[in-house]
Amino acid sequence: MRWDIVTTAFEPTAVTLGFLAHHVDLGVNKIWLHLDAPNPELEALVGDHPKIQIINCDAVYWQNSTKGERPWDFRVRQTINADAAMAQSAADWIAHIDADEYVTNAGALFTFLQQQPAEVLTVVVPNGERVHRRGQLQSDVFTGAFRVPFPPRIHRALPLLYGNYARYLQKGLAGYWHGKAFTRVSSGLPLALHRARLPEGTPVQKGQREFPERAILHFDGMTKAHWLDKMRKKAPDGKVLKPHNPARIRQAQDVWDNRDDGPYLDDLYRHVKEISGFQAMVLNLLGRTKTFDVNVPAKIKAVFPNAQVDLSPGAVDAALQDIQDGRVPTTF
Repeated sequence: MRWDIVTTAFEPTAVTLGFLAHHVDLGVNKIWLHLDAPNPELEALVGDHPKIQIINCDAVYWQNSTKGERPWDFRVRQTINADAAMAQSAADWIAHIDADEYVTNAGALFTFLQQQPAEVLTVVVPNGERVHRRGQLQSDVFTGAFRVPFPPRIHRALPLLYGNYARYLQKGLAGYWHGKAFTRVSSGLPLALHRARLPEGTPVQKGQREFPERAILHFDGMTKAHWLDKMRKKAPDGKVLKPHNPARIRQAQDVWDNRDDGPYLDDLYRHVKEISGFQAMVLNLLGRTKTFDVNVPAKIKAVFPNAQVDLSPGAVDAALQDIQDGRVPTTF
């Protein structure tokens, strides 16, 4: 079975290399990597890798797109790029995922996809979300456990575990909880962000299935600075982009409203993106945390042996600052 992934990325080079190396190591057929801004260094490192198709989303690209110009909303850019990859893919299945999302449990997932009857056009894949243990040092930005959603939307354990900060979580996660989708390329369906759009009149129960295990790892914020940058992108000029779930809207709005208050943002991050030892123990007892070994540094070394990258939080933050300053970093 051949499978592709498509993403739109504007990340530190080391982070994007991790994403590419992980999926090449898994056996991806092709990665359609749309660069939202030029990154000559990444292109030099990736070179002419046969499994990676780099598309520079420059002015000419957008002029030739279905919009005719570069969309202001990054999510619109993502969906246009995803649909373009779908139209060109020669794989059996394709997934639209972000550069901070990693496919895992691949053997079981791909077996499940192959078993689906022809009328099933898309398969939803549940996700877990990386969470940091408060005070625990990170050897690299990919370490940490993963919390998984609570079954009901509002679970009685959430306010007991998180107090007032529970309002920043939906089903116990800071990001999304409803997974991403693998879609048959032959269907030609619009991929959107989380779900392919089924043909009009096709019942969801017929055209869509859900994989029964976790198979997407969401590194929602590689570091605190990375997470804050992500929140700012969701609220350009203080206006939160819609639609987002209510918890995500509160995060983005609070980051904007308190953008000059360092202690407030530190506190928000500690309670939304980190957990205490007690919280970790309770989540584990409730079956709401999982561990996955992705070992991204080893995969970068195997797939891109000439790349010398530093995946420590400090190095990634420095590279992120370079991006924010409008510069593409040359060292890590």
